[in-house]
Parts: sequence; structure tokens; C-alpha cells
Amino acid sequence: MESMTYPSLVRRFRVASVPGRAVLAGLLLGLATLGCGDGSVPGDPIEARIDRLFPADPPFGVVNREQVRRMLEVPAEEDGPFLMLNLIRHRERALYPDGRESDLSGAEADAIYGAGMIGILAEIGARPVFVAEVEINLIDPDGSKWEQIAMVEYPSRRAFFEMLERPDFRELSIHKAAGVEETLVIVGGERTQFPEGLLEVDLDALPHPPTAEDAPIAICHILDYHEVAQYADGRETTLTGREAMALYEQGRQEQDVLGLGVRPGLWLALEGELLGRGSTFEEFRINLFPNRKTFFQVAAPDSSAEAGIEHSVAALRETYTQLTAPRLNEFGYR
Repeated sequence: MESMTYPSLVRRFRVASVPGRAVLAGLLLGLATLGCGDGSVPGDPIEARIDRLFPADPPFGVVNREQVRRMLEVPAEEDGPFLMLNLIRHRERALYPDGRESDLSGAEADAIYGAGMIGILAEIGARPVFVAEVEINLIDPDGSKWEQIAMVEYPSRRAFFEMLERPDFRELSIHKAAGVEETLVIVGGERTQFPEGLLEVDLDALPHPPTAEDAPIAICHILDYHEVAQYADGRETTLTGREAMALYEQGRQEQDVLGLGVRPGLWLALEGELLGRGSTFEEFRINLFPNRKTFFQVAAPDSSAEAGIEHSVAALRETYTQLTAPRLNEFGYR
């Protein structure tokens, strides 16, 4: 797909486009750990458990030990299903930590991991709920060039950590370490509840119905809000970043994007980064569009649907936005 940009946000964020890349079916997600280790901290069983789980940082990110601790400290009676978000970029060529020679691409090595994970996830009662190829990094402030977004629902934090200690998981993890250049792994929290029936859309009746060549897409946003909104024109304000975003959303409700078939699929609060680079993202959103034509119509700089975009820009300290083609989307149109 040819490169495109999202011109209405150029004022604040550097925008980058990348060509689409094939995403192999086995690319699910996961936090790969390397080795076992037997470190311990006297008097602190949780710290000892963290040392056993993560004797060293994997090559594609840094473990947030405080987030691990928060998860391990959740009482059993409060522990339940949660979503884990992954943003992934692969190595061009696989690089195995044990030095073995390989002709695999990074994506192919990670696919070996993904294929093996299918059975493990099923055994612990987990399931992938969203897997998407990133076709275009629309807003990419640091040039991360994410290639895939994936999300799994786990039955509990306990089940997740027990999975990390399984020998078959640890054996598979070497393929992820070989294939992934960088990943953000972020723990999900509460979901925004939308009106019942909102995703029940007659796609064929829309002004621009999807086709085989231009199928439904998901625009993914990962958001970090300013404590106080920062407007490009320097205006003084007492609005928080979230309040500025709410103004933007209110304006969108008054426009006919619903008539074009645009819908929110998932808005998910983020509890904290488990693995990555120390980012502080607070929310993940999947917004549905019936096709690319509709998205670029809505995103055009002269579009009425973009009225009030300054509130959105003022709200955000950092964001990534990707145009994705989902292979699996439990948050899609009904």
C-alpha cells in the first residue's frame, strides 16, 4: 500500500508511513523470559519470585519490576481476567541468543514462538482477542515503526505468571528473543462501556461500503495524556488533558461520523507497562472504519469531522496511531 499521512496532526507529532508487512498467523503476543535463575531476596518472597521470573531483561525491552510486583500482590479473590497489549517490531534477520546460525527473518522466528503459544494459551484458559498487521504508522513520534499489534485475554494474573514459569514456554521464548527487535507489553485495566448494539452496523448500507479490495480497518491509538492540556496557540487553560480530549469527543458526536459507519471498538485503560522502555501510556483505543476510503475522508484536513482537532492534540503528551488490518478482532463490527 502506498505511503499516506494524517495531515491534520502534523502540527504536533512527527508523522511517518511505512509499507505494509505480512504478519504470520502465529504472531500472538507474549512476554518472553530468558533462562530460569534462582535469585532470592531474604524476607521478600515477591522479590524472590520476580528474580525467578525475570533473571535478566530480554533483548527487546526492560522489565518493569514495580508493575510485576503490583500484579503479584493482587489478592486471589480480586484476581480475574485481564487484557495484555503488545506492540511489536521485528528484526530484519533472526538473531538467536545462543549463537545458532539461522536463515530465518525476525518475523519467521517469532512465528515459531507464536505457533507454539497457541496450545499453551488454550491450556491456561487464555485466548487472543486482537491480532493486526500495521499497514501505516500514522503518528510515530520516535520512529518506532511498529509492525504488529496483538492482545490476549488471560484468565488471571496468577495464570499469566505460572505460564512464564512453564518449561515449554521458556523453550519457545528463545524464538521470540531471536525475532523481536523491540516490544511494548502493557497491562490492561477497565474498559469503557459503549451502548448496546453500537457495533451492529449494516456495512452494505453505508455511503462507502467495504469491498474485497478495501475491507474494514482498525485505527489503533495508544495515548499518554498531559496533566494540563497544552494548546498549540499557547492559550492558558485549566483543562486537564483528558478534559480536552472529552471536548474533542463531544464535537465528534455532533458530526456524522456514525453515519459513515465509524465506531469505537475498544477503549481500554492501561494499568502500566510490564516490558518496554519505561513509557507511561494511559489508554489504548481501537476505532473501527468500514474501509480506508472512509478513514481518509474523515481525516482530511478540510473535513468537518476534524473540527476541534486542536483539543485532541492539546490533550496528548505522547501517542502512537496505526492504521491496521486485523486478522482477528473480537471488538469489530457485528
